Amino acid sequence: MKTLKILGCLLTYPNTQMVAALPEFRQLLEKEKWLSEESLQPLDRLMEWMTDQDILDLQEEFVALFDRTPSLCLHLFEHVHGDSRDRGQALADLSGVYKDAGLLICTEEMPDFLPLFLEYLSVLEVSEAAQNLGEIANVLGVLSGRLRNRQSPYVAVLDALVAAALKKPDEKAVAAALKEAAGAASTLTELDESWEEQNAFENSLQTTGVGADAGCPNINNTNNTSNTPGRINLLSTEVTSGSADKKEMRR
Repeated sequence: MKTLKILGCLLTYPNTQMVAALPEFRQLLEKEKWLSEESLQPLDRLMEWMTDQDILDLQEEFVALFDRTPSLCLHLFEHVHGDSRDRGQALADLSGVYKDAGLLICTEEMPDFLPLFLEYLSVLEVSEAAQNLGEIANVLGVLSGRLRNRQSPYVAVLDALVAAALKKPDEKAVAAALKEAAGAASTLTELDESWEEQNAFENSLQTTGVGADAGCPNINNTNNTSNTPGRINLLSTEVTSGSADKKEMRR
């Protein structure tokens, strides 16, 4: 499913190659029709905005949002485990899930990097992908709310993922997390301190729990019909795996 790889690409550090591929991304999103028109329209506006930006300004905006705002971190387990020991085991388990699905991580990013996870989901059946998205629904919902508070067009990607998920975010849990951290830009002092804050959520089935160069998927090489990967439960990391050819995941 190319749609999920494209959404993951849009959440990676932008470069001229990505911007040049945006028209093709838009065509493929329309062709697959996995997302509703309600989701496609904001994504279209996001890609228009990205096209109109100077590449240096676009890169600066991305870094300000996702690298310098801890509450907008795109590493899923950061919002669940923080820096606890549990995160290390969860990362190892998730890496094993990718391996069992026939996917090799060719990047320095951690396995819980959202674009990597989306690339994994892209090789699943549609129903399985929607189910797995539902298992991180609260994290997606909180990231969406924080990006909306920042008035960022990147919210279109998170909203599309929430809409595609089988299980929707818990509104009370999301509201509580947004009250704790609304996604505002941090000063350097706050940036250091914020990494020491408590997790936004307790462990639960709802919350626990992905290109070409520099983060974009090679959308011409995304047909993975030979794969029969297993489903991941992001709480227990219980996996039922099938056989698959080895494929690379890059950022």
